[in-house]
Amino acid sequence: VSAPSVLPGGYVFDAVSNGQTFAVTVPAGGVSRGQTFSAPFVPGGGGVSASVPEGRWKDGLCDCCMFGCCHPALWMGICCRLALLGQVQNRLRLNWLGVRANPGDRSPFKVLLGITIFAMVWSRIFSNLLKGYIDPNTGLPIEGSPFWTIYAVNIAFFFALGVFSIYVILKTRRYIRESSGI
Repeated sequence: VSAPSVLPGGYVFDAVSNGQTFAVTVPAGGVSRGQTFSAPFVPGGGGVSASVPEGRWKDGLCDCCMFGCCHPALWMGICCRLALLGQVQNRLRLNWLGVRANPGDRSPFKVLLGITIFAMVWSRIFSNLLKGYIDPNTGLPIEGSPFWTIYAVNIAFFFALGVFSIYVILKTRRYIRESSGI
């Protein structure tokens, strides 16, 4: 097995061999990124990884910083949290609404990444649109302009996006808690 990153001894991660996922425990002393080491492979071990603990969370609350401040998952969580949620849902075989996916459903990562990109573009467009209705001399909205209407539409969109995000996160979290006995 080739180590995906610097890992401490005893850390358990998933590896794939011949299309089957199996749990690998890092040997005492830890490993460096790219280091090759031996691990037992038991074919037919099932589709559920042995590294998923029962009755507790695998990582602690602040373990997002375990691999340093430049880890991609940390920055995905900060900048594109819906896209990161889509990756988690994809691994759990859920759809983008946080329920069990059917064959042929779109990838939740692609759908939620699309929503994230749309929200970023929307924000940029409405920000520039609102700037056009500000009086440069006073810095206040121009009297009689549609500034407040555009502003209200923008606020309504981001409120709806926030409610949607909370809903999908809670549905995915509930699935994880139920399937792991947490």
